[in-house]
Amino acid sequence: MKLLDVKILADENISPKVIGFLRKIGLDVLDVKEQHWYGKDDEALLDIANRDHRFVLTHDSDFGTLAVNKGKPYYGILYLRLNNLKSTNVTQICGHVFRKDLDISPGTIMVIEETRIRIRNPSF
Repeated sequence: MKLLDVKILADENISPKVIGFLRKIGLDVLDVKEQHWYGKDDEALLDIANRDHRFVLTHDSDFGTLAVNKGKPYYGILYLRLNNLKSTNVTQICGHVFRKDLDISPGTIMVIEETRIRIRNPSF
C-alpha cells in the first residue's frame, strides 16, 4: 500500500494542528484525544490500532519497544523522532514524508527524523 493510504491512530502527544494537516491531505486519522482516551496505556493503544489496521503515529519510542523488544502485536508504527516538536515543524516534516508516498506494508516501523527516514520492514 502507499503511505497516503494508511489509516492512523494519533497518540495523545500529537498536536491537533498536525492531525488537522494530515486530515487535510486526505488521511484517515483517529485521534486519541478526540476519543477521550487520555492516559490509556501504550499497550492498549497498540491493540486498538492493530485491531483497526491503523499505524500508530507518535513521538513516543515506547511503542517500538513494545513491538520489537516485547513482541506485542502491532499493525504499524510511525515514530516521529524529532528534536523540534513545534507543530509547524512536525507538520512540515510530515508533509515532506507523506509527499514521498512511499510503499509501506503492515508490520512496518518507520522512524522519521529531521534529515532521514529509517524503515524497519516486517520480518513475517
